[in-house]
Amino acid sequence: MDLDLASVIDRLRTIGADTTAIEAKSAAGGLPQSVIPTMCAFANLPGGGLVILGLDEANRFSTVPLPGAANLAAGLASMARSAFEPPLQISVDVEIFEKRELVVARVHELPLTAKPCVVKRTGQAYLRFFDGDYTLSRLEMDGFIANRTRPRFDEAEVIGADYADLDPDRVEDFLATARANDRRFAAIRDDRELLRRNGVVSSDDVPTVAGLLSLGVHPQQFLPHCNIRAALLADGASPTTRALDSTTFTGPLPAMLDDAVAWVARNSRHRLVSNQRTGHVTEVLDPPVTAARELISNAMVHRDLSEWASSRAVELRMTGSMFTLVNPGGLYGISVERLGIHRLTSARNRRLIEICKHVRTADGNVVEAIASGIPATLASLRDAGMPEPRFFDQGLMFTVTIDRTHKEGQLIPSMSTPRLTPAEQELMTALVREMDVHELAALLGVSVNATQKRLASLRSKGVVAMTGGSGRESTYARAVT
Repeated sequence: MDLDLASVIDRLRTIGADTTAIEAKSAAGGLPQSVIPTMCAFANLPGGGLVILGLDEANRFSTVPLPGAANLAAGLASMARSAFEPPLQISVDVEIFEKRELVVARVHELPLTAKPCVVKRTGQAYLRFFDGDYTLSRLEMDGFIANRTRPRFDEAEVIGADYADLDPDRVEDFLATARANDRRFAAIRDDRELLRRNGVVSSDDVPTVAGLLSLGVHPQQFLPHCNIRAALLADGASPTTRALDSTTFTGPLPAMLDDAVAWVARNSRHRLVSNQRTGHVTEVLDPPVTAARELISNAMVHRDLSEWASSRAVELRMTGSMFTLVNPGGLYGISVERLGIHRLTSARNRRLIEICKHVRTADGNVVEAIASGIPATLASLRDAGMPEPRFFDQGLMFTVTIDRTHKEGQLIPSMSTPRLTPAEQELMTALVREMDVHELAALLGVSVNATQKRLASLRSKGVVAMTGGSGRESTYARAVT
């Protein structure tokens, strides 16, 4: 097995926990039955996963004596053949590490046409999320089954919709852009025929899912899950903590994209970046607008539109340390390792992408060119002195994160904003709408007196105004734009 075992175990010890694709078990008492859902989850996970027997997670992944490593390896191989439907393919070896035997098994990913893997005894399927194995619902299992062939959900007619549900201004702009971009379309003078040939409407002039999402007046009337939910959270906030700023973006794709990018820019910090070659200093947003735009656009056009994902929106989360974007549906037809390679794309919704190439936003088209989004993202982050994004494909979910703690560029307030102290910057981040001093104090976890002092300083700098008037029990303040 071609594996740098020392590096793998060093990573586990550094992190202090199992990872999405690595699971360690002590197995001091024999082959653990808890390895069954893990192997099932790895078979459903893009890229598969690694099971290591002989490491004690509770003791910083130290090695432990194994009772018959060769028998444990044989037991895993037998389990792979008999415990799952379809049977799993694994590569298993006994390795020596720190003078002790370890059983190392690579569980290979099943092909799309065979997923989901299920445990024969229970009929349950599992999926891996970070370091845990989770039971799939019946609807999620249907999601895997739907991906056994090329998805065509974007081509379906929208039940209940008609031609009047398309925005006439957006349709007119689409027709003009399509004719300008393609000589074949320029030769088609009948507007309805051109819309039908592009898959915006069916042969009966009923809007398709792709057409309504791209050019509809309000697609969420018929497709309520096709939106973006955004939340600005404090670092370390629990799932039940109220967001500093939360909103849901609706409308057709170009409107959602413009609104979401504007929200990211509004909640972003500024960063001074010095070009080491020229010495020129520039100011960029953290994350850069180009990166945010390309990633959000990709999430919307590549999201799963099948029935299992009908209750799931694109999720956008920002904290002081992380930008996270999650969309329902894993990569289709491409692996994480191949993202960004020229002309390679994950075309889950082929019709939607083709339409969006002719749909304009405030900053360009929703889709500029096939497979151009990731390279543009990487270039913008590199120019901003920020690390590359991290991608996680979990089969039914795709996540991208950007680390915002990188220190190569100096974080600064906007050039139009006076210099603020860290405490004042924290308050400004929290002040996303009109709020009273008690609400702000509770949100920041400081005293009312301290909050009042920060507000007074910010008022003197002209970036906060008191809107509630004096003499009230609670003084209301808001950011001045």
